[in-house]
Amino acid sequence: MGKFSNLVLTVIFALAPLVLILPLHAQEGEIIESLKIEGNKRIDESTILYYIKSKPGTVLSKSQIRKDIEQIFSLGQFKDIQVDTENHLEGLRIKFIVKEIPSIGEVEILGNSKIDTNDIREKIGLRRGATFNEHLIKETEKEILKAYKEKGYFFAETRIETNKGSEDLIDVKIRIREGKKVKIEKIRFSGNKAFKDKKLAEQMETKARTWYDFIDDSGVYQKDILKLDLFRIEGFYQDNGYLRVRVLEPRIDVNKKARQIHIIIPIEEGSQYRIKSVDVKNDNTISSDDIKKKILTKTGNIYNVSQLRQDIVTVTDLYSAKGFAYAEATPMTKIDDKSRTVSLSIDIDKGKKVYVGKINMLGNIKTKDNVIRREFRLKEGELFDGTKLKRSKQRIRNLNYFEDVKIDTSRGESPELIDILTTVTEKPTGTFNVGAGFSNVENLIFTTSIAQNNLFGNGHRVNLSASLSSIRTNFNLSFTEPRFLDSEMSAGIDAFNQDQNFLSFNSLTSGAGIRLGKNISEYENVGFGYRYETVEISGVALADTTAFLFNGNRTTSRFTPTYVYDSRDNFLNPSQGWRHVLGFEFAGLGGLKFTRTRYQITHYHSLMGKLVGAANARINFAEGYGGDTLPSFERYFMGGPTSLRGFTIQDIGPKDIRGNPVGGNQALILNLELQYPFTKSIRGFLFYDRGNVYGSGNTLPNTSKSFDLAKMRHSIGAGFRFISPFGPMGFAYGIKLDQRNGEEMGQFHFSAGSAF
Repeated sequence: MGKFSNLVLTVIFALAPLVLILPLHAQEGEIIESLKIEGNKRIDESTILYYIKSKPGTVLSKSQIRKDIEQIFSLGQFKDIQVDTENHLEGLRIKFIVKEIPSIGEVEILGNSKIDTNDIREKIGLRRGATFNEHLIKETEKEILKAYKEKGYFFAETRIETNKGSEDLIDVKIRIREGKKVKIEKIRFSGNKAFKDKKLAEQMETKARTWYDFIDDSGVYQKDILKLDLFRIEGFYQDNGYLRVRVLEPRIDVNKKARQIHIIIPIEEGSQYRIKSVDVKNDNTISSDDIKKKILTKTGNIYNVSQLRQDIVTVTDLYSAKGFAYAEATPMTKIDDKSRTVSLSIDIDKGKKVYVGKINMLGNIKTKDNVIRREFRLKEGELFDGTKLKRSKQRIRNLNYFEDVKIDTSRGESPELIDILTTVTEKPTGTFNVGAGFSNVENLIFTTSIAQNNLFGNGHRVNLSASLSSIRTNFNLSFTEPRFLDSEMSAGIDAFNQDQNFLSFNSLTSGAGIRLGKNISEYENVGFGYRYETVEISGVALADTTAFLFNGNRTTSRFTPTYVYDSRDNFLNPSQGWRHVLGFEFAGLGGLKFTRTRYQITHYHSLMGKLVGAANARINFAEGYGGDTLPSFERYFMGGPTSLRGFTIQDIGPKDIRGNPVGGNQALILNLELQYPFTKSIRGFLFYDRGNVYGSGNTLPNTSKSFDLAKMRHSIGAGFRFISPFGPMGFAYGIKLDQRNGEEMGQFHFSAGSAF
């Protein structure tokens, strides 16, 4: 069998059209006897043959060979293809000789510390096993530098080295020199007349660098954040009536020598528009006048886009509370550029009245359905009410059994029904809490508790706690059934043993009590309790003995009615709502006779942005009756993390001749806080506290026998609270604003539990 002339066809696919020249003995129409692939290492022969349409037994076609070569090239795995032909007696033998593009072997990234290696690998195309192409080098350099520029490293450099390894693999080394971060030195605006630069800059997340930028990382340039800031500025203008405002593309000037960025944002403000008229087109379900009273947009007001959006939600909520769950309110605006006014019309399509269909639970593995269901303000079959649905979600969240609570609605089995699906994510409700703190009076403070707030998934609460320091050893055990027999009634029992040194006397108290409570409205609760205890007083020097302070054993038996109004939106981290507590204690059914009264009011209110304002005030009054004097262990003391911060109990109220506190029968306290939630679980706060304890004693420094607003101690300070796996905890430092001789300037406080 002779071998005929050999033809080598080399194709450069991207540069020139394919030209196929076959030898004289390889003429079109010859029968192909066999077809082979040579040179392939990574790509399986069967894969290549799949794309070749010239097959053994078919006749040779130059055009088909050309198409076969194109198909092989389309795989993107080869840089050269040669075709050899040989004539044999059996027929024509064709051989495709391919040369594969090398693959990428090891990819090593060096020199990076500001961006994680895995983050860089996700952004680049140079990956182990991928086909190596030169254009990937440039693309990789571009992506890496882009990533660094977005983080403020404008002078980052990268160099990519390639080395041929074994088995046609190309090893890659990416060397990065990050350089120093370039900070934004100045943000300026042009064209703004209505608002100063400072006011506009407040709307932006992008900030110029500050002297404390090492803490908050201010001054970092991020392109995507700046793009969002332009929308924020535009929205701010629109909320102030500038409907035609245009915030143009910013100019970014980078000073390489000074390593500074200057940003200039051009603005075309346009004119300010006001509301000319407000018209509500509706039916008689809710009168137009009632709707206009509820919405904030009024005739003559500056046009405010965000406020109008909120008004639309308000209108749909009004109809939702009447059973029209699918009500739609559509604002129609007519802008008069000549008079610079907007005529507003709100069209309302209330849809059909709907009723509650099925209420289902999802995600509660431990918590029983009825524990969630009993918090619903809606029942299956009753008229739908959107306001009650929102309140239901709030109540479920306030159980504090769940990380997340979602309530979704969907159409039920018929158009007039709406199904409700409550999806919860359970969190651990059993806690083992260990805490430690320090104060000048108590020295080392150790607290621990074992609690289960959702015992067996029934919602029962049980808590065993201990508090130990140099002046107290307290143990408490309590059990609470918040919904006795799934009713609106609550019940609980308590047992306690408390040994405390009040500096002027020692008190050892043992006892137990029961509690009952009932919800009388959505936000109101009344409670009734009874407590019996024995008290041993010791450590009172003869010279310090008074009618209320002396050594001996006594018993108390008291009833404790209370009234609570609580509309806070979140019990752990409130941002809105009120809390009123009015409590009485009547002792005298055996043992000492006295009364104690407490009224406390707390208010939370959302301020600008995420800021929350909190105010708390409390007044206490107690006295004996029937010939008995209010005993020392029932008097009020003040100073510490939950009352007057910056002070200890040694600093406040009447004292004995040795300067130790003896407490008082009256007390006043005011706490003001400005809170900022850094995360869902962490809040920082600034505070101002003012208060005092009043009553009789051997000496009355800085106080008086009865309420006196002029005789109040006060302090300022800061701190933070966080929701730990063991419950709410906090730290604060208070500074006295009226420091007296012999007093510390301030106090550091640790607390376990919620504020106020």
